[in-house]
Amino acid sequence: MGTVCRVAIVLLLGCPGLRAQQDDFRNLARNPVGDAIKVPLVEDINLDTGPYARTSNSLQIEPIIPFQIAGQWLLIPRIVANPVVYLPDVTKSSGGSTGLGDTTVTFFLTPAHTHKLIWGVGPSLLIPTATDTSIGAGKWGLGPSFAVLAQPDWGSFGTVVQNVWSLPGNLRRTAVNQLQIEASFSYNLPHGWYLLTAPTIYADWTQSGGDRWLVPFGGGIGRTLNIARRGVDLNIALYSNTIRPAGQLFPKWQMSFQCTLLYPRKP
Repeated sequence: MGTVCRVAIVLLLGCPGLRAQQDDFRNLARNPVGDAIKVPLVEDINLDTGPYARTSNSLQIEPIIPFQIAGQWLLIPRIVANPVVYLPDVTKSSGGSTGLGDTTVTFFLTPAHTHKLIWGVGPSLLIPTATDTSIGAGKWGLGPSFAVLAQPDWGSFGTVVQNVWSLPGNLRRTAVNQLQIEASFSYNLPHGWYLLTAPTIYADWTQSGGDRWLVPFGGGIGRTLNIARRGVDLNIALYSNTIRPAGQLFPKWQMSFQCTLLYPRKP
């Protein structure tokens, strides 16, 4: 069990919070284009892959830093870096690759003052930072991204959608044309707790219909805390890859442990 997982369990079960700010922190944690500096640490564990039931693991660091431009707008860079990735050779009982994964940077443009509907739009850039050919795409990529979110009193629901196409170069590597949908739904509980489902759906348009879609189903539980007047949001979730490429070896299960540090900007 990874470091992020251990920290999440300890804080989820053991730390009190100040209720006055918990709701504000919880809303910021769910908002992909909110006016706050956020540093999510995400540990993904993929289980039961191939004939030997291999397990892969990746740690993602996803800093989000908003900048105010033209008075009424925010420019929000969202960086998704994979500093540690372990990808096993699923056709064998042992062996695999460990290294740095690819990095994706998205620049969202969003209104500085929003009402019931929160949205953002901008380009996504795929940067081939992987240190091993089996871990990354090996190509630069570019495509559009769109985020939309609603936050009624009982929780939140929304999505972040992006499609990235590979740019010309490195003809020895497979072309990239991938859709990614980060769906999210949360239901608030007392004392900063909440239920959530936040699967990431993938479609690889370079594959035929039966090998194209990866669709997880599941959910988990989380809690937003106020620790030394700083917001910390944690959640744990389990998903079943009910729909997955038929002709390829994909994991049957995935677990996600997320710890997000929140730094709201002062009015």
